[in-house]
Amino acid sequence: MLLEAGLSVLVLEARPRVGGRTLAVPALPGRPGAGWIDLGATWGWAHHPFLMQLLRELAITPYEQPSVGATAYETAEGVHRLPHPAGSAGYLRLGGGAAMLCRTLAAGLPAGALQLNVRVTQLRRLADGQGIEVQAQQGQSSRAYVARAVVLALPPRLAAHRLTFEPELPASLRHTLHSVPTWMSHAMKSVVVYAEPFWRAQGWSGFAISQPGPLIEIHDASPVEGEVGALFGFFAAPHLLRMATASEREAAVRQQLGRLFGPQAAAPLAYHEWDWSLDPHTSVPGDEQPPMAVPLQGPALLRQPAWGGALHWAGAETSISEWGRLDGAVESGRYAAAQVLRQLAGKA
Repeated sequence: MLLEAGLSVLVLEARPRVGGRTLAVPALPGRPGAGWIDLGATWGWAHHPFLMQLLRELAITPYEQPSVGATAYETAEGVHRLPHPAGSAGYLRLGGGAAMLCRTLAAGLPAGALQLNVRVTQLRRLADGQGIEVQAQQGQSSRAYVARAVVLALPPRLAAHRLTFEPELPASLRHTLHSVPTWMSHAMKSVVVYAEPFWRAQGWSGFAISQPGPLIEIHDASPVEGEVGALFGFFAAPHLLRMATASEREAAVRQQLGRLFGPQAAAPLAYHEWDWSLDPHTSVPGDEQPPMAVPLQGPALLRQPAWGGALHWAGAETSISEWGRLDGAVESGRYAAAQVLRQLAGKA
């Protein structure tokens, strides 16, 4: 929206990649042709209007996650086969992983409009409505930018923890930033890759719920663009294995999947994992604990610009549609962009 309006836009990204909490990696390391699997945000749904609109604009067609077959339910007494369909019926995924959204958007930016490995450290409000000075770090070098408007599209709690604001933000706004939980900040995902999705021939959907763990919820994560099969699961939070070594976790996951789906499941081709609570560009200390409650909408205060209309908030935690989800992230971005356009036109 901002580029279409003729504005000059600069995106500063602290990571060496775009996508934030969408993270897609090759299912088999070094072999992108085998397909991509998600270690971060994964799903959308047909009733998500902002996500569906963006997919149409980018000519990306989602596919429905496989869900046909029995559900595995594991208790201390053993594995129970439940004949009803998986709980993931209707879940939509993207070929190339959910990160394909941001990759496609980034590919459409003008040259120089995206800078990776640039970590913003301070925002300083300039006098007389001249905008905001942005201080950033790139490697060992410090950089400064001046913008008429700034949109912070990162988790509110992370912004409060990592950034310095000059002058200091009002107490009510600081409290709001700290109080908003970060979607997925406590999550740890494991993805196990096989030569094929063998469980389907055995009548399993790949969906499982487990009380013993270590994975408490498991789904068929097989990439549509490759021939391999994959299962992914969420580690319980908290769980003692999250403090163990990666090899210990892998061994425990293999053992569990073997209990659920038979010996083939205990002998994968590849194992992947990602602990979002340890990602410094997502989480802050304490985020490893699941939130006591998940909001339905972002705070009203984060739908309003600060610093005389020059500082704006975006990201899934500020959405009023699907808080925390991909649809919410898209909605918040459109909202913030429209807000910036109104501000610069003198209508904010």
